[in-house]
Amino acid sequence: MIVVVDVAKWLFVQKKEADEASVPTILVEKDREGATWFTSMKILFQLKKWTGRRRFVPLLLCDEHTYRSYEVFHVDAVPSLALLDGGRTLLVDNKRDESFDVVIRESGLETEKSILLFALQYIEQMTNESVVFAGDESIEATRIVPTALLDKADRLESGRRLFKWMHDEDLRKENQHD
Repeated sequence: MIVVVDVAKWLFVQKKEADEASVPTILVEKDREGATWFTSMKILFQLKKWTGRRRFVPLLLCDEHTYRSYEVFHVDAVPSLALLDGGRTLLVDNKRDESFDVVIRESGLETEKSILLFALQYIEQMTNESVVFAGDESIEATRIVPTALLDKADRLESGRRLFKWMHDEDLRKENQHD
């Protein structure tokens, strides 16, 4: 199982929210104007764990240039795959997958939803793993993370719940194989 996560919706918070958080937070993205995105230390630990196991794919709306300012994805928790531009760009080991660029262009898809769905299916075929989506509820992905895990008022809590769910799903699948 690979989980594609809209990190701005599930895991990262702005400075004001980080300052008000009841748990320790850490900077994950900084641009020319200063600190922009933070996450909790527990989420950072989980990001390291799940990216190391090649089970976590971040989805970001930013372009490749802006993605480079997310130190977390270049130092702490380097993902094997990342989706940028809302699914229009695929990075493999932090390098642009040009074959994906060609396939997405040739697909003729134009809407954000159809492009993201295509990207999720592409990752599933590429990895031969089931892909579960944590993001926009209006995306009709084949497999989605239970929406009850998302607390729109507390993304850090949502992230904690998400990684607990991922852990529980992993254990459940391991027990099925025993």
